[in-house]
Amino acid sequence: MKYDGAAGWYSLNVEYFDLSSGVSHYRVWVGRQLVDEWDADLRLPARRLDSSSSTRRVIPGIALRPGDQIRIEGKPDGAEPAALDYLEILPWK
Repeated sequence: MKYDGAAGWYSLNVEYFDLSSGVSHYRVWVGRQLVDEWDADLRLPARRLDSSSSTRRVIPGIALRPGDQIRIEGKPDGAEPAALDYLEILPWK
Protein backbone atom coordinates (compact mmCIF):
# COMPACT_ATOMS: atom_id res chain seq x y z
CA MET A 1 0.00 0.00 0.00
CA LYS A 2 1.06 3.58 -0.50
CA TYR A 3 1.14 5.62 2.72
CA ASP A 4 -0.56 9.01 2.25
CA GLY A 5 -0.69 10.32 5.82
CA ALA A 6 1.44 12.91 7.59
CA ALA A 7 5.17 12.36 8.07
CA GLY A 8 6.09 11.10 11.52
CA TRP A 9 6.79 8.13 13.77
CA TYR A 10 4.22 5.35 13.90
CA SER A 11 3.47 1.87 15.16
CA LEU A 12 2.38 -0.65 12.56
CA ASN A 13 -0.10 -3.19 13.93
CA VAL A 14 -0.36 -6.23 11.68
CA GLU A 15 -3.38 -8.43 12.38
CA TYR A 16 -2.87 -11.93 10.98
CA PHE A 17 -4.02 -15.49 11.55
CA ASP A 18 -1.91 -18.20 13.22
CA LEU A 19 -3.16 -21.75 12.75
CA SER A 20 -1.83 -24.96 14.28
CA SER A 21 -1.33 -26.56 10.86
CA GLY A 22 1.99 -24.89 9.97
CA VAL A 23 4.41 -22.07 10.70
CA SER A 24 4.00 -19.23 8.19
CA HIS A 25 6.68 -16.55 7.88
CA TYR A 26 5.96 -12.82 7.55
CA ARG A 27 8.06 -9.81 6.50
CA VAL A 28 7.17 -6.11 6.61
CA TRP A 29 8.92 -3.62 4.34
CA VAL A 30 8.81 0.18 4.16
CA GLY A 31 10.26 1.05 0.79
CA ARG A 32 13.34 -1.13 0.37
CA GLN A 33 13.92 -1.43 4.12
CA LEU A 34 12.93 -4.60 5.97
CA VAL A 35 11.45 -3.34 9.27
CA ASP A 36 10.34 -6.63 10.84
CA GLU A 37 9.93 -10.36 10.27
CA TRP A 38 8.57 -13.22 12.35
CA ASP A 39 7.27 -16.78 12.31
CA ALA A 40 3.61 -17.47 13.13
CA ASP A 41 4.33 -20.18 15.71
CA LEU A 42 2.24 -19.28 18.77
CA ARG A 43 0.89 -22.83 19.20
CA LEU A 44 -2.73 -21.74 19.24
CA PRO A 45 -5.24 -24.61 19.08
CA ALA A 46 -7.05 -22.86 16.21
CA ARG A 47 -7.76 -24.69 12.96
CA ARG A 48 -9.81 -22.02 11.14
CA LEU A 49 -9.38 -18.38 10.13
CA ASP A 50 -11.56 -16.82 12.81
CA SER A 51 -11.28 -14.92 16.09
CA SER A 52 -9.58 -17.86 17.81
CA SER A 53 -6.63 -17.68 15.40
CA SER A 54 -6.42 -13.89 15.05
CA THR A 55 -3.28 -12.36 16.53
CA ARG A 56 -1.43 -9.06 16.33
CA ARG A 57 2.18 -8.10 15.70
CA VAL A 58 3.09 -4.57 16.90
CA ILE A 59 6.04 -2.92 15.16
CA PRO A 60 6.86 0.31 17.05
CA GLY A 61 8.99 3.26 16.00
CA ILE A 62 8.56 3.27 12.22
CA ALA A 63 9.28 6.53 10.37
CA LEU A 64 6.76 7.14 7.58
CA ARG A 65 6.58 9.85 4.94
CA PRO A 66 3.87 10.50 2.34
CA GLY A 67 4.46 8.22 -0.64
CA ASP A 68 6.25 5.46 1.30
CA GLN A 69 5.33 1.97 0.12
CA ILE A 70 4.39 -0.47 2.89
CA ARG A 71 4.50 -4.13 1.88
CA ILE A 72 3.64 -7.21 3.92
CA GLU A 73 4.81 -10.57 2.61
CA GLY A 74 3.44 -13.84 3.94
CA LYS A 75 5.00 -17.21 3.12
CA PRO A 76 2.61 -20.12 3.80
CA ASP A 77 3.71 -23.34 5.47
CA GLY A 78 1.86 -26.65 5.46
CA ALA A 79 -1.88 -25.97 5.61
CA GLU A 80 -1.34 -22.53 7.17
CA PRO A 81 -2.02 -19.97 4.39
CA ALA A 82 -0.19 -16.91 5.85
CA ALA A 83 -3.49 -15.04 5.95
CA LEU A 84 -3.62 -11.32 6.81
CA ASP A 85 -6.58 -9.46 8.27
CA TYR A 86 -5.55 -5.79 8.33
CA LEU A 87 -2.79 -3.22 8.90
CA GLU A 88 -3.34 -0.45 11.43
CA ILE A 89 -1.08 2.63 11.49
CA LEU A 90 -1.09 4.51 14.80
CA PRO A 91 1.02 7.41 16.14
CA TRP A 92 4.00 6.08 18.09
CA LYS A 93 4.14 7.25 21.68
